[in-house]
Amino acid sequence: MINLMNADANFKWEIIKQEGDAGLLRCFGCSDCAASCPVRYLDDRYNPRKIIRLTLLGMKEEVLSSPFLWLCAHCHACSERCPQGIPVAEVINAIKNYAAKQGYCPEGLKVQLNLLNNSGRLYELEDFDLKKRQRLGLPELSKKISDVSRIFQFTQVFERITK
Repeated sequence: MINLMNADANFKWEIIKQEGDAGLLRCFGCSDCAASCPVRYLDDRYNPRKIIRLTLLGMKEEVLSSPFLWLCAHCHACSERCPQGIPVAEVINAIKNYAAKQGYCPEGLKVQLNLLNNSGRLYELEDFDLKKRQRLGLPELSKKISDVSRIFQFTQVFERITK
C-alpha cells in the first residue's frame, strides 16, 4: 500500500530538472516499458513503470532507496516501445543520477568506482595475467590506466556520490 503522507510534491520536478525534459509527466502507466524490459524478464521486481509512477506520486524515499532502481541495463527497449514517446531509460538514468547526488549510491557501485579509480579497470591486472598475455602473443597492457583517475578527478564523481 502506498502512503502519500510522506510524499514529496517537488520530487517529480527535481527529476525533470535532472532529465532536462518533462517526458515523465506524459506517462499514463500503460506498462509497455515493463513488458519490453529484458531485466524485468529476469527479475520481475524491477519495474520501470512502477519507478515512474512512484516518482510522479512523490515517493522520493521509496524510489531513491530502492535497490531495483539500479538494475536498468539502459538498453532503451522501454523507450522504443513507449506509446507516449517518453525516453524511459533516460528518465531512469536521471533518477539514478539524482539518487547518487543525494547519497543513495549502492555500495557495489562505489566499490566499482574505487576499482576504476585505482587501476582504470574493474579488476586489477596481476603479473599472472600479464605473463599469460605475453605467452599468447597479445599486446602488453599497463597495470594502471591513469587517464581514468584523471577523468574522475575532473568530473568530481566521488564528491558527487558522497553528498
